[in-house]
Amino acid sequence: MDSAQLPISPSVNQIDKPATSQLSDYTGSMWDTFEHVLLFISLGVLATNIALLLHHFVNIWIKVPTQLSDQYGLSYLEDVFLNTFIRGFMAAIIVSYPVFSFLFLKITKRTLENPNNRSLKARKVLIYITLIITFLLVLANIITLVYNLLGGNINLNFVSHFLVTVTIAGIIFGYYLEQIKEDRKIYA
Repeated sequence: MDSAQLPISPSVNQIDKPATSQLSDYTGSMWDTFEHVLLFISLGVLATNIALLLHHFVNIWIKVPTQLSDQYGLSYLEDVFLNTFIRGFMAAIIVSYPVFSFLFLKITKRTLENPNNRSLKARKVLIYITLIITFLLVLANIITLVYNLLGGNINLNFVSHFLVTVTIAGIIFGYYLEQIKEDRKIYA
């Protein structure tokens, strides 16, 4: 048998890692980009409304000393506004959660089937924008915490609000930072 007719088996490195030259130019389809944009918008709406709802419950469960008394007799109006806000937060969560879940599962499945989707330019840009926004949220909250500590204005309500915001932003930041680390391992 001639050497030109022998099948050439790919090396282990060629099987495990896609060729970098193929991936750096991968732009995907407009539909891929559109789905990623919708995914990140739904993530933003979902995370924001979960945080707002949790912040509302913190205000109900852990009162600040000025909230303990009804100084101006506005408790009825406050209840009306708060019920409206709660309904709004819940409506946003009820609508955005299935959209986010559907898109997340669909995009994740497609990315597992086609690793080139990891190098989609829109995905990278959206991930880095998300990392920047969540980093700024955590940084601003830590600065506010230290500022209030230095001023002696710390109470359980403030710390609870801090924990809600930092936890939600931290989970999102951690997840997408891990995605970037996986991308670097694959395409390094």
